[in-house]
Amino acid sequence: MPRTIFAGRLSAVLVAAAVTVAGAGVGPAYAVERCKVSSTSVDNPAYSGPWPDNWDFKVKACVTKSGPSVRHWTTISWDLPASVTQPGSIFNTDGTNVEVTAMIEGGGLAVTKRTDLAERLNRAKDGSFTPASHTTRWPSRYRLYTDVILFLDWKNDGKGPQKLHFSPSPSIPGSAR
Repeated sequence: MPRTIFAGRLSAVLVAAAVTVAGAGVGPAYAVERCKVSSTSVDNPAYSGPWPDNWDFKVKACVTKSGPSVRHWTTISWDLPASVTQPGSIFNTDGTNVEVTAMIEGGGLAVTKRTDLAERLNRAKDGSFTPASHTTRWPSRYRLYTDVILFLDWKNDGKGPQKLHFSPSPSIPGSAR
């Protein structure tokens, strides 16, 4: 009978040790994600009719760390104004895009990726879009974040692209290379 009690106590100690090791972070890496959402309403300078013409944009800027990789990504959503009733050429193809940049806190550019948005916006439908993300690897002494700029080039307004800077994601530390 004493062997059974000893064996039972030994099993309990081994289970407790296994739980402690698992809780200490020994195991697969997990992802850490930091996002910030910001929005703005933008007047269409090329329209002067009787209907409301403000486009509402919302941007979710995110940075995700998983192991040694840091992924920079965004989701852009838009709501059309009442003045847009059918598909057409509202935005110029050249100059209407989103720029997602991996930034180093305190200054410094890591990587920028630009994606065309004119075709999606010219469909005249409310929508959202998540451009292809990009991944960076920087030493842990750097803090990284995602910066998002939307460029809108309105047709027939006589101006170049309008630059809309949204709130960047919170920062996270890099990883060992």
